[in-house]
Amino acid sequence: MINKATLLGRIGKKEYKSIKNDSFLCSISLATSKKYIDSQGKSKEKTNWHYVNFFNKLADIANRYAEVGDLIYIEGEICNRKIDDNGITRIVHSINATELKLLPGNKKRIDGTDKQDRISSDSIAFYDLVDDIPF
Repeated sequence: MINKATLLGRIGKKEYKSIKNDSFLCSISLATSKKYIDSQGKSKEKTNWHYVNFFNKLADIANRYAEVGDLIYIEGEICNRKIDDNGITRIVHSINATELKLLPGNKKRIDGTDKQDRISSDSIAFYDLVDDIPF
């Protein structure tokens, strides 16, 4: 069986925290959008928000190098969990990322430098099992 999600979008929010057993979690909201023409012939854009979780070394990399507004590519597994909120049960959908690529075309930073000035290649793939960062 296959459970795989692939997304290309921009980071909305980012949170990094320590979780149990000396593990780390970096959670982001990722915006993807689609342009289309409505029935009146007007150009429209629909944005969907996705919740993405990075764990351990991938969480450290996402926290250190991915910033709000950045264009990123992720692959991962779709996860569903139940949350009880004041007696109301909801199902929350998220993606547990297994791959992260930081893509060119990100906006300039406040200090005027490109993000790529801080990272040595245009597109870098990181895997959860990598021991050393290759730059």
